[in-house]
Amino acid sequence: MDARLNSGQAGLPGLGLAWTAAIAVPLAYLFLYVPDGMDSTDFGYFYGYAWRILQGEFPYRDFHYIKPSLPLFWHAFWMAATPDGIEVLAGKAGFFAEMLAAAWFGALFLGRCFSFSRLGIPLPLLATAGFVFGIHCFPCMPWHTADGVFFASAGIWCASLNLALPAGLLCACSALCKQSFALVPLGACIFLWLCHGRRQALICAAAWLAGMGAFSFAIWQAGAWEAFKAMTTGQLALKEALDAGIGIYLHQNWWPLAICLVPWGLARLRGAALPEWLSPPLVFIAVVAAWFIWLACTQHTWQGYGLAWPTTLVLAGGLMVFAPKASTARHAAFWDRPHPLLCASASLGLALLVSWSTAISGGYKIPAFFSTPLLFVLALWHAGLGHRAQTALWTALVCGLAMFSAGYHWPYTFPVRPLERGELAFDAGTVYPKAAGVRVDRLMLEKLEDLKLLRAKYGPVYKTLPGFTLAYYLNGDKPSCKSDWLIDWEINADCDAVYGDLLARKAVVFMERDQMDAEKADAYDRAGYTVPQRVRRSWQAVDETRHFVVFMPPAEPVASPASAPSPRNAQGSPRP
Repeated sequence: MDARLNSGQAGLPGLGLAWTAAIAVPLAYLFLYVPDGMDSTDFGYFYGYAWRILQGEFPYRDFHYIKPSLPLFWHAFWMAATPDGIEVLAGKAGFFAEMLAAAWFGALFLGRCFSFSRLGIPLPLLATAGFVFGIHCFPCMPWHTADGVFFASAGIWCASLNLALPAGLLCACSALCKQSFALVPLGACIFLWLCHGRRQALICAAAWLAGMGAFSFAIWQAGAWEAFKAMTTGQLALKEALDAGIGIYLHQNWWPLAICLVPWGLARLRGAALPEWLSPPLVFIAVVAAWFIWLACTQHTWQGYGLAWPTTLVLAGGLMVFAPKASTARHAAFWDRPHPLLCASASLGLALLVSWSTAISGGYKIPAFFSTPLLFVLALWHAGLGHRAQTALWTALVCGLAMFSAGYHWPYTFPVRPLERGELAFDAGTVYPKAAGVRVDRLMLEKLEDLKLLRAKYGPVYKTLPGFTLAYYLNGDKPSCKSDWLIDWEINADCDAVYGDLLARKAVVFMERDQMDAEKADAYDRAGYTVPQRVRRSWQAVDETRHFVVFMPPAEPVASPASAPSPRNAQGSPRP
């Protein structure tokens, strides 16, 4: 690839403003949004399991985990390296850093594969817009999907630099974060074969297989191989995988796309020139932003994937992959290669593969975590209609900042709850020093106070139910159960074994009052609270606080009685 194709960035119009945005936007997010919020379910997931690693436990052998476990060791490393007093806040900042780095890696990859100078795209503008749209798709907390995106984006950037060995290793790391990234290393090998030759592709494949082999050997050496196979398979049925990988793109919300095509269609019928501000990509992103802001202001909620904008752009990108001559060929940076059209398709296809891979899961089926290639598709679409690609990216950035600022007035809304930012007036560090700097509302602060009180009263052998997944970590206790979150999905439906383990350890249960009657964590049948409900119906309630009910195990194990009265008339909710 000729690096001279991108040498025109220095004199590109708007480059200085783009760099200003690239510095100012992440800094603003770091101080405004990173400290906000924590909850008692998903939030503590990776704090809790990383803590287990530091306590000497090994995944699968000593505790339940249903995915490849590289993220647990990754977060354990950073947890051990973090200075005392800011551990929880540092984990939130780590998610922020991973998403920012992934956006930049994606922009750098695309900048190597396409001529940004010819397109008129300032690279920092694409990276910043991709960051804004990516980070708002999930709460600011450690999460394995973000880890997978980070390693995958770094891997494909190395592939664009013709660094086959680190590309293979990094892409293998992405697959070891989550099963859905399994195709990313293969995609990197195909890209290298087409763009840099067979030898580089073979080196990448060897590094990929070596990484997978080293991980497998470590699991086997630890005596966890059989448990690993049992726990990491069987959760996602073929039908659901096909729906996540294909179905959601076919039955998505089509009306924003239809609206944005109306002015273009009318102009074509009249034979008139279409003003740039009515270009379909600009109308599309404006419609998404308007709907998003309306939803936030009227219903006090938001969705980072509103109106299916990610699936629409993945589909548009897919069309460009299969029709490079009409879309990407004129912008490609591979005309010195034997098959330039194939190289152009492989480049965009690999970036979209990473986005697509984030969505093949049991729950969050939206390819928005890695948004940089999606916004690049938006820019290509706009440029293909004869307009400046830069305009589409500036429009996307402005709309993204506006819509997500409106949404974050009611922050941390996954799970949905109408909580204004002004209510996050309390420092969780006043109760648990490890959580210093994390801003919470009064309800969460009271839960933390109750948890600390119960731990002091009943000692270290306890289990919070159904969630509160970072309880052992906050209290500095050795875990007393084989899973931190006893949702059926996260224990691979091994309910009898986990319930039996809870009985055998004679752990005291601290049941969250507002979830006592909850049968499921969300709308999925497999996300049931089978074990917590067995405890509620079979164990003896002996104590209570504002937000917890304390249960003791029965003298003799009881299978599962039909029902038992709770100490108070608790109001159940799917997730607080």
